[in-house]
This record gives sequence, structure tokens and C-alpha cells, in this order.
Amino acid sequence: MPRIGIGVIGCGDISRARYFPAIAALPEFELRGMQSRTRSACEPLAAKYGGKIFADLETLLRAPEIEAVVVATPHPSHADIAVQCLLAGKHVLCEKPIATSLADANRMLQAAEHSHKVFMALPFDASPPVVEAKRLLASGAIGRVSSADSVLAHRGPKHAPWFFDRVKAEWGAAADLGIYLASQLTYLFGPAASVRGRVNTVFPERVALSGETIKATVDDNVAAVLEWPNKSLATIRVSWCSPSDHRNVINETRIYGTEGLIYISPSSKVNPIVVYSPDKPIEGATPIEFNGAVDWYKPSLPKFDGDRVIMQAFATQIAGGPAPDGASSSRQRHVIEIIDKLYASSTSGATAKLETDMAA
Repeated sequence: MPRIGIGVIGCGDISRARYFPAIAALPEFELRGMQSRTRSACEPLAAKYGGKIFADLETLLRAPEIEAVVVATPHPSHADIAVQCLLAGKHVLCEKPIATSLADANRMLQAAEHSHKVFMALPFDASPPVVEAKRLLASGAIGRVSSADSVLAHRGPKHAPWFFDRVKAEWGAAADLGIYLASQLTYLFGPAASVRGRVNTVFPERVALSGETIKATVDDNVAAVLEWPNKSLATIRVSWCSPSDHRNVINETRIYGTEGLIYISPSSKVNPIVVYSPDKPIEGATPIEFNGAVDWYKPSLPKFDGDRVIMQAFATQIAGGPAPDGASSSRQRHVIEIIDKLYASSTSGATAKLETDMAA
């Protein structure tokens, strides 16, 4: 099959770490161009990976050799750029969060429907530990689920001070980190019915890695409660106030059932998922002692290269294949509604009803 001509829009940290290496490693794609706010951001990438540097987005979108794009710009620009790309006839893979309002997320889905082009929206949730958790839940391994507790924390994006500026970033930690937990929980349990929560700023002044002083005007500390139609509850707690850096991110979800507990820690190299089951063994899992306790089981998981899997899933959709299990644009619209209404709930103090579903 002919290779898909792809362009990367936004040549910052995430593109350098994820998209350029993944595209170069996959036979499905050929890097044909890139565009960023500054040409200097593109030059070392073009020298290393090839591809033309486009002076502006409009020129890139007029290029017939660019069939698909990755949108990896600062998140407040995602919606406008993705809509423009879709309406120009390009397939779009959009970084998280796809938008900073439900209205913008709706615009993006409408543009995808109008253009008949692929719109793949991140985060991507089908990592092996989360897929295994979903399988265990569907099998009834831990009985009826009553609640879940999800935590994600690190010291904040001190390498990129604009994240802390409301004018430039619009949303804070709730979007940067909370998006992952809301996405994971809706992947596991389906669309939530309501959200209530609180966001605040613990540290209004910080020091960037460069040494400059940061005046923080977005949230850095968040707690929320989601409720599902079956009355199960989940807490989401995210923070940029932890001492941990990117090598030691706190990322944990506990799912409580009437017959057991599932513990997920996707970043753990030792126990990315373990299951507490006091009354019966977990089929195919190894009995272990966990945190000094018995009756825990460790499922075996396949190897996983998330960046390659995401790009391969994008290529499969472009070729006419099915949408990937872990990335749904309609689910990401629901996730954006959760974050949008979490902010509203923090202001009003009221529970916010969620109205979007996750239908394709």
C-alpha cells in the first residue's frame, strides 16, 4: 500500500518526543512536512527526519502531498486548527485535550462528520493494564463496582511556563492531568451522569526550570466526584503540587467491587495492574503478595509501545479500518464536557449534569 503523507503541526516537546520518532519508525507513513509558530523549532527536526518546513498553516493545508496531520500545538489552539484541517480535507490526529470547551469539541466533531475524514482524538486509553482492567470488569471478576479512586500528580510543567498562564493556557491541571483520568474512567465505565468538584491554586508563584518566576493564574490542585447512572461513584484528584517529576509520576486508580479490587498504575514497571480477590483466584494471573498482603493476583500483559500503537491505529482508520478501541472522538467530547463542567461546578458549588453521550 502507498505510504500516507503526513504533516506535523506544532514542533514542541510532545512532537519531538512522540510523533517524529514514531512516524519515522512506521512504514505506514511518510513525513512530508511540518509547521510551527517559529521556523527555528522545525529546522533541527527537518534535518533529522526530513520533510518540508511550511511557512504557515494555510500553505501546508494547500499541499496535496499532505494527506493527514498531527495537531500538537498548545491546547487552546487545537479546536480551530483541527477544524481548519478537517475542512481542508486532511485526516486529523489531535493531542489532548482536544478542546477547552464543550462548544469547541462539538465544532470538531461536526467538522469531521462534514468532511468525512478521520478525526482521532487523544488521550488513547487502550494500554495493556487498562484493557485488562476493562476485561476483568466485564467478566465480573470483582463483582459489582461501587466506586473508584483515581490520582495523577507531578510537580507541574515547569519546563513550559505558559501552562500556568490563564491567558495562554485557559485551563490548568484539571485539563492537563484530569483529562487522563476522566478519559480512563469513561473508557472503563461508560458515560458519566454528573460531576461535582473544586479547583484551586495552591502555589500562585513558582520557579520555572529556567529559573524565571512564574505567576500562576490557573488551577494546580483539583478534586472531583463523578457519578454514573447506576449510582457508582469515582473520585478524580490531580495536582501539580507533588515533588515527583516525569520519571516518578503518581498515577494510580483503585476500582472497588463487592468481590475484589483492581489496582492500576500504568507507569509502574513492576505492578501496572494487580487484582485483590480473597474468595477465588483470577484466571491466568500469578498469585503475589502486594503491599504486605495476600490474595493478590498479577495478570500477564503484552509488551506495548504506546506511540507506535497510536500512529498505527491512525493509519488503520485512514485506510478504512475500524476506529481504535482506546480513542473515540465522541468519548473525548464527553471528557471535555466533564472538565468544562468541573470548572463550572467549582465556581457554582453545584453538581453539574452531563448531557453528551459516547455514541459514534
